[in-house]
Amino acid sequence: MKTAYQFDRSVHFAPTDPGVRWSKDPWIAVDMDNDDATVKIVTPNVIVLPQGGYRMYYTALWYGANGFEDSTSVIRSAFSDDAVTWRRDPGDRIRPFGPNAELRVLCPEVVPRRDGGYRMYLEANSLQRPGVVLSAISSDGLVWQPEAGVRIGGQNDSYGSPRCLYVNAAGARSPRCDCRIYFHRRPFPDRLGLNAGHQIRSALSEDGMNFEITPEACIAQENDYESFSVYAPEVLRLGDGDYRMYYAAWSQQPRHGRIFRARSSDGLVWQKDENPCLVFGGRWDAAKVSEPCVIGLGDGRYRMFYEGSDEKGNWRILSATSGGSE
Repeated sequence: MKTAYQFDRSVHFAPTDPGVRWSKDPWIAVDMDNDDATVKIVTPNVIVLPQGGYRMYYTALWYGANGFEDSTSVIRSAFSDDAVTWRRDPGDRIRPFGPNAELRVLCPEVVPRRDGGYRMYLEANSLQRPGVVLSAISSDGLVWQPEAGVRIGGQNDSYGSPRCLYVNAAGARSPRCDCRIYFHRRPFPDRLGLNAGHQIRSALSEDGMNFEITPEACIAQENDYESFSVYAPEVLRLGDGDYRMYYAAWSQQPRHGRIFRARSSDGLVWQKDENPCLVFGGRWDAAKVSEPCVIGLGDGRYRMFYEGSDEKGNWRILSATSGGSE
């Protein structure tokens, strides 16, 4: 059943709570590149298109000699009619660029613009500099032009894995507040352990370009599941006015990724669930599940796209489908 397109509900809106019961789908959404077995396919972000169908934006990542630290990446996309079978769009959407994304671009987050076209928020890295959140605009969702300036950044911390929600004035400092970005914050240089200070934070904006970071941490490291990091928030506005977050939590020893959830009445103060809602251990995700993205299927069910890794270190984009709302 196809749902009519509504601008303010086209991204990160769920009429009902997707719930905690997820069944892993028996297929791969976007597999590794047949022409390059070294590429890691990660960080899915799916939008519903006004003309019908879905577009997924994702990161193609190549490890360097020092693993992730000197890795490089590009942002690509794929199209689907049914949110099951995906066809890669030709070419790259965004490649590394200066001055703040000379090493890699990753974690795309695409939202429609009120005056037409799309804006992408993305994580950007350069060697020996903190990570920042940048943006780019597009008229068709395929050809992108980076925008000048840094959306979220600082000298002592790294920022990334953005998610943007259109919100009303509830909980905002300005009655004209238009959007809220959720993102991770880590110290720079990075540290490990429960006292490292990894957090999921938020920031408010009236224009989608200039953001003020709110003082409260939405999600902080508190238990062994989170001893390596917390990041990659996926936040949904619910039909009853509350907010639902799915996020990635990683343990340090052993290093595994799991997906947890939390709930909030105002989008700022969050109550975590004690147990994960999606765990590693399948054929293609034996080592980790991470970076969730949730869309509605129009029939009361939801589909979560996520990155998974098998025991051989092959990273792909997989999916799971909800068992119905709570």
